Amino acid sequence: MIWLNPVAFLLLVELSGFLFMTRLGPLLRSMEAAQPDRRWDHLGQRLWGVVVFVLGQRRLMRWPLSGLAHFLIFWGFVILNLEILEAALEALVPPLNLEQQLWWGPIAFAQELLAVAVLTGLAVAALNRYLLRPRRFQGSHQRDAAIVLLLIALVIVTQLGLYATQIAAGTDHLVNLRPVSDAVAQLFRGVHGQGIWAWHEFFLWGHLLLIAGFLVYLAQSKHLHILTAAPNVFFRSLEPAGRHLPTLDIEKAEHFGLAKVDQLTWKQELDLATCTECGRCQSHCPAFNTGKPLSPKMFITDLRDGWYAQARDEAAPPSYWTGQGEETAAAAVPEDGQLLDWSVLEETLWSCTTCGACVEECPVLIEHVPAIIEMRRSLVLEESRLPKEARSALESMEQRGNPFGMAADTRMRWADGLDVPLLADKPDAEYLYWVGCATAFDESNWPIARATVAILKAAGVSFAILGQEEICNGDPARRLGNEYLFQTQAEQVVGKLAAHSVRKVIATCPHCFNTLAREYPDLGGNYEVIHHTQLFARLLEEGRIELKKPLQTGPLTYHDPCYLGRWNGEYDAPRKVLQAIPGAQLIEMKRTRNEAMCCGAGGGRIFMEENRGERINRVRVKQAEETGAGTAALACPFCATMFTEGISSQEVALQSRDIAVLVAESMGLETTPEPIREATSTPS
Repeated sequence: MIWLNPVAFLLLVELSGFLFMTRLGPLLRSMEAAQPDRRWDHLGQRLWGVVVFVLGQRRLMRWPLSGLAHFLIFWGFVILNLEILEAALEALVPPLNLEQQLWWGPIAFAQELLAVAVLTGLAVAALNRYLLRPRRFQGSHQRDAAIVLLLIALVIVTQLGLYATQIAAGTDHLVNLRPVSDAVAQLFRGVHGQGIWAWHEFFLWGHLLLIAGFLVYLAQSKHLHILTAAPNVFFRSLEPAGRHLPTLDIEKAEHFGLAKVDQLTWKQELDLATCTECGRCQSHCPAFNTGKPLSPKMFITDLRDGWYAQARDEAAPPSYWTGQGEETAAAAVPEDGQLLDWSVLEETLWSCTTCGACVEECPVLIEHVPAIIEMRRSLVLEESRLPKEARSALESMEQRGNPFGMAADTRMRWADGLDVPLLADKPDAEYLYWVGCATAFDESNWPIARATVAILKAAGVSFAILGQEEICNGDPARRLGNEYLFQTQAEQVVGKLAAHSVRKVIATCPHCFNTLAREYPDLGGNYEVIHHTQLFARLLEEGRIELKKPLQTGPLTYHDPCYLGRWNGEYDAPRKVLQAIPGAQLIEMKRTRNEAMCCGAGGGRIFMEENRGERINRVRVKQAEETGAGTAALACPFCATMFTEGISSQEVALQSRDIAVLVAESMGLETTPEPIREATSTPS
C-alpha cells in the first residue's frame, strides 16, 4: 500500500493550502483594494534592506538575549526548510531516502546543529517571555506566542525522531554526522522490524501534519510576520518614516486623513499584518513610559483588530490601552469600517510626541508616526476635534503668524541692543538665519539667537534675518493634523523666500530645520538647510572660530533632539563642537543618540498639558542629572523650554544651555548686553 503515502500527502497539501488561503484570502483581497502607495523605487536599496534587516537581523540584535534567540530560530528555520523538503519527498516518493546519499552529509550535519540552535532559541525565548517577563510584552498575545513556540518545538522534535528511527533501523549511512539524532535513536534500540518503521511513519506524518497545521494557524496569528516581514522591509520608507509626511492634495482629496479601513493604504495594511508584538517600540515610547494612554504596539494591534474585523466580516473586539492595563470591550464589526473611536481612542493619538522612537526600534520597520498623524488629520480637518490648547496654538498661528499667542510685532524683541542685518537691507547675504518662533518668543531662549548671531559675526559668515517678515513655517500645524494650515503657512514662507532669492538657511530649531529641508520641497521650496551646530562644526574645521575658554560648570551631558537625531541622523556635529571646548568632559546619558528619550515637546505637545502620568520632560531632566554633569547641553529651543520647566520644578543640581551659548562663552563673545533669564536651578 505504498501508494497511499503520495495520495495522503497530496490531499494534505491541498487541504492545508485551501484552509490557509481561506483564512488569509480576505486580507490579501483587502490589500489589493486598498489605497495606492508608490514603493517600487530604488530596488537595489530596497533589496539591501532585506539583507540587513531580515537576514542580518540588525535591529533585533540590539537586545542580546531575545535577539540571539530570534536569530537562532530564524536561521534554523531558513536552513531547515531543506529538511521539510526532504520529508515531503519521502512522503511523495516513498523509496527515496536522501540519508543514503553521501553528498547529503554536510547538509545533514548542519541540520543537526541548527535543530539544537532552534531548540536553544525556543528555550531562551520562553525564559524571556514567561519567566523574566520584560514590560515590553505587556499587552501582547501571550497564548498565541505559547502556541507558536510549542508548534516550532514539536516540528524540531519530530524531525529528530525521523532521523533517529532511520538510524535505529540501520538505513541512515550518515549516523556519524547526526550526533543528536543518534543520541535520540538510543530510545528505539529495542524496537525491531516493522515496529521501528511504524515509529518512523508516526514521526513522518506527525512532522508533516504539524507543518501543515502551523501554516494554517499562521494566517491568523501575529506570527504571520514570518511571511510578511521581508516584503514589509522591502517596501519600507527609504528615509526615516515621519520626518517627511505625505502632502495631502487639499482640493482633490475625497477625505482628510485616516478614519476608516478603506482609507488605509496597502502598505499600512502590510504594516498591521507584520507587527510581531515584540514591544520594542513600546519600551522606548516616552508617552507609554510616563503613563500616557499610548502604546505604539497596541496602536498597531488595535488598528489590526479593526482591519481584520472588517476584512473578515466578523466580530473582533478591540483592546483599548489605558496605561493601566488591557481592557477588552465586546464589539461588533466596526460600522462602515470605522477605526477612530472603535479601534483607536482620540486620547491615544494626542499622547504622541512624534519622536520616532517606535519607528527607530521596530525590527520589521513599521511606520507608526505617519499613521498617527493621518488619524489626527481626520480628527482635526473632518471633525474639528483637538485639545483646546492645541486649538489656541493653531488659531494664533493663523492670526498672528506664531503658535505662542504673542503679538506679531514682538518677534524682534530678542535682538534688542544687537545690530542684526535684515535680508531686506542685505539681499546678497549668503545665509538666511531662520530664528524660529520658539527662539523669538520664549524669553528664556533669547540667548540662543543672540549667541548664534555673535558667533556668525565673529566667523565672518554672511547672513541676514527676515525680522518681522518671518512667520511660523507650519511644523506644529502639520504634526497636530491641520494640513490645510500647514500648507497655507508654507506657501507664504516659500513666497517670501523666493522674493528674497534665498538658497541657504541656518536653523537653530530642529523642527524648523526638518520642515524647511525635508518637507518644503514638496511645495516648491528647495533650500540648503543647515542646523547651527552643524555650521559651528564646519567653522571649527575651517579654523574660522576658535574655542579658548574652558567652562566653569563641570562635566557636560548632551540631550539629542529627536528631529535632529533620529529623524535626520545628526549625532556627531553637536558632540564635536562640545568636545572642542577646552577641558570639556562629555558624559553620555543612558539613553542617548538613536535611543535618546524625547523631551516631550514634539508633535505639538509643547502646546498641550500633560494630565496623565509623569511629565516627560521631568523624567528626561532626571536622566540628565543622573550623569553627574553640571550642564545639560541642548541644540533645540523646544528642548530648552522643556528643560527649563523640568529643572525649575524639581530640586535638580543642573543647568541647561544651548550649544550656541556655550560656544559663544568659550570664544569670549559678549551676547547679553541686558539681563536675560536663564534656565537654571540649584537646590537650596
